[in-house]
Amino acid sequence: MSLPDRHTIWRVIEIMTFIQAGRYPTAQWIAERYGCSVRTAERYIRHIRNLVAGELVFDRTRCGYRFASGGPKLPALKLTEGEAAAVFLAARLLEQVRGTPYEGWVKRALEKLAYSFPKEITLQELSQPAGWVTVRMEPLRGEERQVMEVFLQLEKAREKQETVHIRYFTAMRGAWSERDIDPCHLHFVDGAWYVFAYCHLRGEVRIFALDRVGRITGTGRHFEVRADFSPEGFMADSFKIERGEPADVAVRFDAEQARYVRGKQWHPSQTIEELGADENGKDRGLILRMRVGGLGEVKRWVLSFGAGAEVLGPDALRRAMVEEATALRRRYPRGADDARPISAARS
Repeated sequence: MSLPDRHTIWRVIEIMTFIQAGRYPTAQWIAERYGCSVRTAERYIRHIRNLVAGELVFDRTRCGYRFASGGPKLPALKLTEGEAAAVFLAARLLEQVRGTPYEGWVKRALEKLAYSFPKEITLQELSQPAGWVTVRMEPLRGEERQVMEVFLQLEKAREKQETVHIRYFTAMRGAWSERDIDPCHLHFVDGAWYVFAYCHLRGEVRIFALDRVGRITGTGRHFEVRADFSPEGFMADSFKIERGEPADVAVRFDAEQARYVRGKQWHPSQTIEELGADENGKDRGLILRMRVGGLGEVKRWVLSFGAGAEVLGPDALRRAMVEEATALRRRYPRGADDARPISAARS
């Protein structure tokens, strides 16, 4: 038998596991599960029949296919205890994609893993790991269904290499605009989906947040994939998602915050200068240096450390921190003991 590709091979193996599990699938059931035509489902059944000869029979009582004597021995996945624990943790992590375009794919992936495990390990156990393991991830930003629809339309456009027209809300200007884009790459960070796309309006690759796309339609125009575009190169200087002219950033952290900063990779370009200890043996902290663009993100990151972090450079970032500190002082002109009551603040 000649199978066309690995995709078909996997589906055939998976259907065989369903048969062995007593699911009694039919061509119609297979078509609905995989979103394919009944003719394609019947082709999968023929592949199985060619593999097992007369072992595959249609049970008229159960109205579905079964193996006459248990079916062939399928390859089993052997895991060590540590590997099984890792899968449990991964399953808990994957639960966080509920409401995103990946939810259905994750569910099918877990089912495939479950059918490969020994019978003692069930799909329910996979999707519900031990209660003492919890993981908190950023919730998806934006309305889930709207983000999913934009995501899927961009995927189709990238596959067909079709330019799309979008109505887009630019947060910085607080205004809507219309533009044509060629999607290059989808990127997820801090709970939000972004598309890197060539913008015909601006004449360069720009970043668009999917939750700020109000409308998206195909144009019927074909675009050529940009051979010179690399997502890694495009984002090389960014701290997270913002882009800008790269600048040399230096931030001094006191001893308390240095304990948190040490040992973590904040940016690929970072270097850490330890400031040693004072005459009393007390840790003097450290200076973190990196070359990044998008200083707005860096400013917000430094602010999260409060008074435990001081920007040493560049001057533009230091001035931005001074302006932010001045604005905070105006916001909180009195001490905590003299704060306005909530009722007064609302009036």
